[in-house]
Amino acid sequence: MSELAVFCYLEGDYGDVLAKVKQQIIEKHVRLLSHPLSGSIKPNETYYKTIFASETTSQYIDIESLEFIESAIAVYEKFIKNKQRPNWSLAVLNDFAFVDFYIAQSTLDRMGVAR
Repeated sequence: MSELAVFCYLEGDYGDVLAKVKQQIIEKHVRLLSHPLSGSIKPNETYYKTIFASETTSQYIDIESLEFIESAIAVYEKFIKNKQRPNWSLAVLNDFAFVDFYIAQSTLDRMGVAR
């Protein structure tokens, strides 16, 4: 199966990112390369989330990717329902952005992707 590198930046919240990834899994047969709930930050606490996925030439939906993203959406909805995201200061937002960047960088290193 041939994989194509794709980059997509989405301006939105964590739930928007999860929904977009699910749409891509269904419509473009994207396959997850990282878990959508990676890291230890709760989905209702951060404004940033990097998810690695790859387009494929497959004509079929990757069921495992779909199950992972649907599970992640259910977790997100549970967390956001119980406690809305705080209105963080710019300093805290910068910290969350750095943590997401660090997790993404570590994920790429584990996958053996050169930076």
